[in-house]
Amino acid sequence: MNGKTFGELLASEHKDHFYLMHLSYGLDKKERERLWKYATEGNMIGLDLPDIVKRDWVTLSESERERAGSHWINQFDLFCSEMNVGDYVVILNGTYSVLGIAKITEPKHHFRPNLSNNTDPCRFFDHVRENVKWVRQYPWDGYVLPERLTFDGTLDRVTPRTRSHRWIVLTMIDP
Repeated sequence: MNGKTFGELLASEHKDHFYLMHLSYGLDKKERERLWKYATEGNMIGLDLPDIVKRDWVTLSESERERAGSHWINQFDLFCSEMNVGDYVVILNGTYSVLGIAKITEPKHHFRPNLSNNTDPCRFFDHVRENVKWVRQYPWDGYVLPERLTFDGTLDRVTPRTRSHRWIVLTMIDP
């Protein structure tokens, strides 16, 4: 980001939105660190709901999608259909720190069930955005934000009208 705030980077590319994505809830620190390492080394981000979404999201019928519930329908629609090439995704570790910023480089997601079915240490999520460009990667403890982020879910689209937008885009600076 060359010393620019995240907001300056977005403005220079005429972007009025970005995405916030939690690394993962419900996992211990060691497993989250492993997922983060896998994501950064593999240049990917992922999403999964393994007990309910067992096929490619875009091929599911409406009744199959409804089993996931409205919350997850929104998450998968954002991840699989709404994100576009050039969009930025800010990856969070919890609600106080940022681990990195990825830029989407491919027009669609991929369904890779072999990633979660694998029992070795390489397992990841089934739905992935591959070949992301890591614009910034922070140390594991992350870039600590000035206040706790609040949003409901794993993934959210952030616009200038979103409460957290202003201070995220103004404070995140690449040293």
